[in-house]
Formats: sequence, C-alpha cells, structure tokens
Amino acid sequence: MVTQPPLPVLLTRPRAQSEQFAATLPPVLRPVISPLLRILHLDDLPPAPETATLIFTSGNGVTAYATQHPGIGQPALCVGTKTTAIARDLGFDAISAEGDARAILDLAAAYSGPFVHVRGRHTTGDIAGALRDLGKEVAEIIAYDQTPVELSETARATLEGPCAVPLFSPRTACLFTNACPTARTAQIIAMSPAVAEQLPEHAYSGISILEKPNAAAMRDALLAYAGGNHLEAGRTSG
Repeated sequence: MVTQPPLPVLLTRPRAQSEQFAATLPPVLRPVISPLLRILHLDDLPPAPETATLIFTSGNGVTAYATQHPGIGQPALCVGTKTTAIARDLGFDAISAEGDARAILDLAAAYSGPFVHVRGRHTTGDIAGALRDLGKEVAEIIAYDQTPVELSETARATLEGPCAVPLFSPRTACLFTNACPTARTAQIIAMSPAVAEQLPEHAYSGISILEKPNAAAMRDALLAYAGGNHLEAGRTSG
C-alpha cells in the first residue's frame, strides 16, 4: 500500500501561536511556520479601573496587559476558550464567550459595565462602538502592535504544491492575500466568515469556513482534508 506523504500546513499566525498549534497536529500534517505578523507589546499601559470588566479578544491582549497589570481576580470576558485559559492562568476571573466578536458582544450585553476592551493596534470591527450603541460605558487600551512580516522562501515553495492554509484572523487573511494573491493548489480554511471575506474568489483550490471558530475545529478540518474528506471548494461552511 502506498503511504501518502504528510500534508503541508502553512501556519501564518505569530510564531508563538503557530508553534503552539503545530504541537497539536498529528504526523499526517506537516507544519510549515511562516508568521505574517510579529507581536510587539507596548510600554506604559494605563491600568483599567478596578470596577471595570475587561474584554479580551485575543491571547496577545491578555499577555501584553498582564505583563504590566496582573489580573488579581479582575473580571474579564474573553472571546474563546484559549484566551480564557490564558487569562485565568494570569489571575483574571475570566468567562468565555466561546465564539467570535459577535459572541463576545452578546455576552457583554448581559453585563452593566463599565468595560475596557484591551486590543491590538489593528483590529477588525468595533467592539467598543457596538457596546456604546447598546448604552454601555466602554474604554479601550491598545496593548500591542502587529507588524507585518514577509512570507519565507520555504512558505512560498510550499504554496507551489498541494497544501492547506488555516487562517485565524481577518488581518492575517488580508496579509496572506497581499503576499499570495493566487495559489491554485492551496486549500484555505477560514476561522470565520469575517476571515473568508478578506480572500479573493477563485484564487485558491478552495475556501471553507469553520462552523465553530476554535482551534480544535480547525485541527479537525485539517485532518479531514488530509484524510481525503476534502472540503468542498468555494465558500462553504463546515
């Protein structure tokens, strides 16, 4: 019986997140790490008021903020299970929205506030604005920057053959599109519809969207693709 070689999986998240995700992949998937973003923590962050509930939409926001202001039990609403786990480890009383930005807005709507959204310099959507529209008091703290990085030569060579590219955020998807406008043998797996919206039609082997926006669902989708259960080409959900 002919054994299929491992499917190359191009990981473009910041290096720490890419390495963490790569460590969860089985041997049938071969990670190729080429970050498109470098995370830079910003100095002299103001502390959130003790009465505020923090909103974290990424693990990067948690670590950047907690480096200067430890959690010490302060309440925090987090976008997903991974961000929640990081926040709890760093001392915050964290609750998971178990979803995306829409889910965290739905969760925050049940709280009176005030809120402080800790985020990166570049973000998609306006969580603070959406909460203000609901009559909530919201401030923002920009805790980190995300500077673009070029695709490596190894990554470009990977894109010349069959591979899968999981994309976790709209900004990374936008950077990937700019770096690689077309890759006919690359299957793109988008974390959410907002990620898929950044990608051009018919430029890749296919674009699929996860039903559940989390790392476990992304890993399962990659395994399904590698195992021959190829996700339908086009903007399909699943």
